Amino acid sequence: MNVDELTRAYATWIETIGRFVPDVGEFLVGACGFLTEHGLPLERVSTHIKVVHPRTMSVWRVWQRDQPLEVRRPVRGAEMTPAFLRSPVKKVWETGLWIDVPIRPGEEDRWAIVTDLRAQGFTHYTIGPIVFSNRQVHASSFATRQPGGFTPDQMELLRRFITKSTPVIETLALRNGIDNLLETYLGHETAQLLAQGQVTLGEGTQRRAALWYSDLRGFTQLTEGAPLEEVVQILNVYFGLAGAAADRHDGEIVQFIGDAILMFFAVNEAGGDAEACRRALMAATEARTELGRWNEARRATRDREIAFGLGLDLGNIIHVNVGGGNRQAFNIVGPAVNRAARIQELTKTLDRPLLMSSDFADALGEGTLSLGNHPVRGINLPIEVVEPSAALLASLPALPQD
Repeated sequence: MNVDELTRAYATWIETIGRFVPDVGEFLVGACGFLTEHGLPLERVSTHIKVVHPRTMSVWRVWQRDQPLEVRRPVRGAEMTPAFLRSPVKKVWETGLWIDVPIRPGEEDRWAIVTDLRAQGFTHYTIGPIVFSNRQVHASSFATRQPGGFTPDQMELLRRFITKSTPVIETLALRNGIDNLLETYLGHETAQLLAQGQVTLGEGTQRRAALWYSDLRGFTQLTEGAPLEEVVQILNVYFGLAGAAADRHDGEIVQFIGDAILMFFAVNEAGGDAEACRRALMAATEARTELGRWNEARRATRDREIAFGLGLDLGNIIHVNVGGGNRQAFNIVGPAVNRAARIQELTKTLDRPLLMSSDFADALGEGTLSLGNHPVRGINLPIEVVEPSAALLASLPALPQD
């Protein structure tokens, strides 16, 4: 096929197959497969797409022949590192111009990526702009081991590849970006519910779950006496440690409520109540372990330390869309949610860092110590509260230290 024929064939592939894939990575794999099957000597192709995300600066996907797709997510701040400041990606992002580098023996390399490719036997590297409809510039690179590098016709095909691919890449990047933002701000399950169209007020999913409700100690005093920047830093440490522990054990944060955290650990058929409660307890002990390490470092510099109380319960909940007017949100509702919050309040009066309901303790089995029945706000009868024994906590897997 000549350049025009292959361009038309590629456009047909996009129309019939490429535009239906779920993400940029799968599109890149399919597109590279199509082009190599039609004789283009591609050995390495990458896309470098900027994203709107609180932690990630961009997503870099690297396709190499006969290898799995590699996905990199440089964190925010990476754009200031020496490696990125000297990269061709930054240059293309800034100028919107192509960079073309035939890799010839004996020449000095301007770009670190070219030095790496030279060592791997590549003969040509080129990178060009992907310009979205809002004129934001992204990038895609191509490399080959073909003797003499890409021919002029092949270079023209690469330029047309970007032109034809840009509308699909933009659509997929936007879709993937929205999915990632929804998951970051709402949680994995809530994001999935929204993606599936569960937007009707009052519509929800019923399930059984272990509940976590935690509250930062002395937060009111902290907000009155500390600079706001320090308050936010401390909140983010506390939220971050709890969130990371939840992620490791399939927990779902529902809300940050001031200085409190509400999350659940769904019961699944395979593990039942016991497995969900054990995951919640492991997340709790890991968060406390990590906080202890953070406090130890703060103690050495005589900075403010923090602690939190935690209530755990087990029961049936509904994960439901609530709200009114133009403002809605997903929340969880059920007696166990209220009990977990009230049990957390008892950690203050009983001077215990972690307490659980008798239902939660029964699901765990052995290794818990009853502290008796106690009246709690909003519940007619006293409830039994339990704490984990030292033996039970010692039996949990240790959190590795960095």
